[in-house]
Parts: sequence; C-alpha cells; structure tokens
Amino acid sequence: MPLLSFDNIFQPALFEINRLPAAATMQAFPTADAALAAKAGDLAATPWRLSLDGEWRFLLAARPEDAPLDWIAPDADLSGWRAIRVPGVWTRQDTGDRPHYANWLMPFDCPHAPQTPDKNPTGLYRTGFETPVPWVGRKIILHIGGFESVALVWCNGVFVGMGKDSRLPSEFDLSPCVSAGANTLAVMVVRWSDATWIEDQDHWNHGGLHRSVYIESRAQTHVRDLNVVADYDPETRAGEAWLRVFVDGPSAGLSVRAALLDGEGENIAVFPEAPVAQFDAQVSAVEQLVAAYSFRGFAAETALTLSDAAPWSAEQPTRYRLVVELIDPDGAVCEAHALWIGFRRVEIAGRRLKVNGEAIVVIGVNRHDHHHENGKTPSVEEMRAELETMKRHNINAIRTAHYPNDPRLLDLCDALGLYVLDEANVECHGRYHAVSRDPRYAGAIIDRMARMIARDRNHPCVIGWSTGNESGHAPAH
Repeated sequence: MPLLSFDNIFQPALFEINRLPAAATMQAFPTADAALAAKAGDLAATPWRLSLDGEWRFLLAARPEDAPLDWIAPDADLSGWRAIRVPGVWTRQDTGDRPHYANWLMPFDCPHAPQTPDKNPTGLYRTGFETPVPWVGRKIILHIGGFESVALVWCNGVFVGMGKDSRLPSEFDLSPCVSAGANTLAVMVVRWSDATWIEDQDHWNHGGLHRSVYIESRAQTHVRDLNVVADYDPETRAGEAWLRVFVDGPSAGLSVRAALLDGEGENIAVFPEAPVAQFDAQVSAVEQLVAAYSFRGFAAETALTLSDAAPWSAEQPTRYRLVVELIDPDGAVCEAHALWIGFRRVEIAGRRLKVNGEAIVVIGVNRHDHHHENGKTPSVEEMRAELETMKRHNINAIRTAHYPNDPRLLDLCDALGLYVLDEANVECHGRYHAVSRDPRYAGAIIDRMARMIARDRNHPCVIGWSTGNESGHAPAH
C-alpha cells in the first residue's frame, strides 16, 4: 500500500479528496418510459447501475497503520480474511469490535479535538466487479451511501480518493483506473477520526459501510444534478414548478424536455423545452461582458404553471411525477429521469408556521437510522412500518436526529405524508463551543450543511433545515 500520513489526513480542514460534488438523489435511464416503469431503488431497472451490496472480504486492523502493505493490490494474499455483509456495520457482525453508546462524552479518551486514539479499529474491505461492455468509454462512478467515520478508496491498487461525513453519500470517479475486464475495489473505513468530534451524537456508534454501495455508468455528457422548486399559491390554487437541470461535459446544442404527470401516470402539462446555456467566447467584448454576469453555468432552466394544482401536505400528500429528458442536437434522448414532486408553500407569517397558507401543529418525534439487530441498516419495509405506526398515532413530523437519514426514508415521508426537519450531521457536544468555533472545522461544518441540502432539497416533505444539534452557534452556522 502506498504510504499515507494519517496525521495529515485526519485534519479537520481536509474533509474530502477527489470526491464529486453532492447532488440530488436520482437515477438515469435510457428512456422516459424506462424511468417511469422503474420501482424506487431498483438498481436492476437501469443498465447503468451495478449493485455491489452483498458479501465482501474483510479484515479488521487495530489501527490504520496496521493494514498489510499489499492489501490493496489485486493479487493480494487474503488468507485470514473473512466474509462480511455490505451494507452493514462490522460492530454487529462478530468481528470482536463492539458498538459504543455515547451522549456528550467522546467515545475515546482524547482530551482535545482533533485528536484520535492510538487504538482505532480500521476495517479493510475488498470486492471485485466486471465492467459491462456497454460501459466502455463512459465514466464509471463509485457511490458509497454511508460509512463511519472516514473512507479511503483504491481501485486496482490506485488511490482514488477520501471522504468524511458518515451520513451522506460519497462518490468518486473510477474511470482513470478501471479496466475493461475484472476490477478490484478496496475501501478502508477508519472508525474514529477528526470528524468524530463533529459527529458526537447521542446514539450507538458503530463502524463500517452501513448504506448501499454501487457503481454507475455516466455518459461523458450527462445530467449532473436536478433542482425543482414547486410552489403553491393557496389563494389562486395555482402551482408553479421551476426546474433547473445541471449538465456535466460538452453540452453545445443540447436541450432539456420535461413533462408533468399526475399520480395515475397521465400527462397533464409540458414544460417549454429549454437549451443548455452556453458561454459564447466568439462574440464582441461588450457581449462577453454582459454574458459574464448573466451566464450561470451549463444548465437549462424552464418553468410551468398548473392552474388547479392539488397541494402536498402531511394530511393530503398529493404528488406529481416529473419526467426530465436530456436531448441531443438531433432530437434523440441522451438520458431520462423521473422524480416525485409536490406543490407546497412553507412560510412563517404572523409568528405561525404555515403550509399552504394554513397554520400547522407539529406533532413530531426524533428519528435515528437504527436497527435493534444490525445497528444502522433498516430495510425499506421496516422504515415504512415505522412511519405507518407513527401515522396511526397521529404523529405528523420527524426530525432526522441528528444527521441526514437514509434517503429512502424521505421518499416514504413524501408518499405517506410526514413533515421533515432535516438535520445536518453536525454535533460537537463533547466540546460544545470550542469545536464549532474552531476555524479548522468551519469548512467541514458548512460542507455538511450544503451537501445535505443538495441531496434533499427536491423533497416536498422537507419543511425546514437544522444546521446541527448541540453544536453551539458559531460563524459556520
């Protein structure tokens, strides 16, 4: 293994290496019909995703420096390694390392941030995958849904990148080191790091890859992110949907086409087709000056008004299906996306929290991603049963205590009708003011808030954001 200085990596100001920008939870399909037909979370529905969930090879080291020197090599000797389930925490899979419950006390004996203990359980994960032939020439992206508390990634023995933040996905571009045939993926997950000082939440601490892992194929030009704002006017009953589609890669001549469907799948409205904005450097100096201020990046913007929209609320969670297509200059579909949206307006007026012009009473609970047997990996069915139990007891809201929950939970809240206060993965309870006011941590704290919003901003269920729990009120907030 190439020598890494963990003293340098475990610094608060360094919270990612080569990690891709955060984006909304989405899935690309070859056609709109395929996007509409797919069930939520079904990776097999698109030819451009390959799940890596299942059995991996695993070795638990006492500290990151104890990893075998050749463990990332494709031909490394894995005798003595064991099988482990992904997603799943190693602290619930008989590895000898145990869960740790903490409230405000740090889960290790270090006096000051960003110190970490010498004994620092480190999980070494190995798996392999075959590159599908149709993926050749396309970008190949690794998605790691969640890990505690820092992950470092190698592909075919080449270092790819690093990410911190246990509760949001980290994505990396594997393209430069992926071969056309068999590939070896190695992930090091270190349980404690400088980031643990801003993840000092009162819950069970674990270690490992606790959310799904997959690889995804993206065209050299593809939709990087989608942002939709669906407002509702309670006086006129009109809904206005504003859509912005961000494109990565050469995009001259491309456009975006979008349509709105009702809950039964009937097409009820069409957005005006919008070109992907370009910056023309061949025009006059004056025109370039104007464009320098008006050009907002390679994105297409379009909007529509629905004269008699049915609003979304916890009591009546009416949703619409938004279908988005990226169109090439010849009119062919490059890729398609489908997502559920809801028209609703959230405001504070007259010292009242209102949804769609009506004051609401929040009857809510705090919720953790917690499972009594596997630690941090509840299934969709278990999450649905949990939320349905809440609804039967007149609970109408949850707070994602104390970090962004599994993204599938927000899909369920959209569908079932629960308001969500979405909370950033920020808590420095052990050194309440000292850490949040430490300028070394400011970038990481802001990054966690921004990435949460980027992932979750399209969900109608989210009616508010929390910048963290028990972390003071510092410049980063």
